[in-house]
Amino acid sequence: MARIALIEALLFLLPFVLYAVWRLLVTKGAPLLADTPWFVLIISGLAAACAGFVLLLWLDPGAPPGSVYVPPHLEDGRIVPGGFRRVP
Repeated sequence: MARIALIEALLFLLPFVLYAVWRLLVTKGAPLLADTPWFVLIISGLAAACAGFVLLLWLDPGAPPGSVYVPPHLEDGRIVPGGFRRVP
């Protein structure tokens, strides 16, 4: 869950970072926060975060219906990895 929150936060902050880099490269010596289009940056950050969330759901739909999670466990001295198993 922390990985998803970190990805969404980074996608939200991406337009701000790109704007800051562009502003530093184009306007040398000018104040960085002067005349910053905050509304546009916030809307584009929210759009990027929402698009990333939809893409994440599309790429990883989750467990199949009717399955249960079996945690990792020991069988005969070896570790059996956990995962989702179908219930018979």
